[in-house]
Amino acid sequence: MNQQILPCYACFHQQTLGNDANAFSVDIVSNLQSNTSKLNIKSSNNIDSSSRPILAWRDPHNPPSAKDEVTHLDLMAKYNIPFIFDIHTHFFPASVMRAIWKWFDGFDWGITYRGNEQYRLDALARNKIQYFTSLNYAHKLHMAEGLNQWVYDTHKDTKNMIHFGTFYPEEGVEVYVKKAVEEFGFQGFKLHCEVSKLNLNLPELKSTFQYLEEKQIPILIHTGTAPLPGEYTGYKYFKPFMESYPNLKVIVAHMGAYELEEYASLMEVYPKLALDTTMVFVDYLATGKNPEKYISNLEKYSDRIFFGSDFPNIPYNLSHPISKILNFSLSIEAKQNILFKNACNLFGIVI
Repeated sequence: MNQQILPCYACFHQQTLGNDANAFSVDIVSNLQSNTSKLNIKSSNNIDSSSRPILAWRDPHNPPSAKDEVTHLDLMAKYNIPFIFDIHTHFFPASVMRAIWKWFDGFDWGITYRGNEQYRLDALARNKIQYFTSLNYAHKLHMAEGLNQWVYDTHKDTKNMIHFGTFYPEEGVEVYVKKAVEEFGFQGFKLHCEVSKLNLNLPELKSTFQYLEEKQIPILIHTGTAPLPGEYTGYKYFKPFMESYPNLKVIVAHMGAYELEEYASLMEVYPKLALDTTMVFVDYLATGKNPEKYISNLEKYSDRIFFGSDFPNIPYNLSHPISKILNFSLSIEAKQNILFKNACNLFGIVI
């Protein structure tokens, strides 16, 4: 490998760089653990702190199945849904994914789809998830560009993967974001305000956000305080961000949990703002105890809500979150919009 590109790849290629990948694994686990210690902090936002800790089952005596099986296909046929578009699926280099799983192992959060990438791609296909995303994120300097390169090098030929990049507040950020869009053909970006300890309102990211706003490239952002609060998570940081970039296409992960009501209120103000359903209406309480009262929002904003699973980092099978939405008392149109039509329209996929 050309030594000139080691800074971009140092975290990812263990077969070439030996202990560098192991060092990164320790680093990311340490970073996640430092955030875990904040589980019970009092939030300055409008959040019920009594809901923490919430890494538990709704009914511990009857949890959803974690067996890798598919049970929702008949429901899909019933509502004339030919396939699922999952806008929230994660793909990291193997050493990074193992580090993330190591953190989850510290909780009652088993990983149903713990396997190599081919196994995971096959699992998506079995579940009729025809389109999916390559979400990952950086938590330190000089990491994001390498992740973007890894996605391109590893998955440029992966069928039906919608390539997402990431970025971080650092020198050269706009340059590699433009490269990802204009050379690699990436169609979106992912940011994680909690893990990355990222303040969306930093002035050094202004030109990058303006570029993505001009190009109408969507950004999927974990900005909510679930399952862990962060230094810069929550509505109080996100609202001024949207005020600065009102025409930016933003998809709020997890519907903004725990502040689902506050984030939904912004849908009335910003017509290009959207939400994803990731881990909200499920029987694992990572995003709050009582999401049922927000089911009506799925109908109200059905043209701007996307299905997301958090695959492969889920403690149940994919049929669980898909079946939940299919079984809700929603119109057929809303179910179709959420499960595939909205995302197809966003990325120009002809149905």
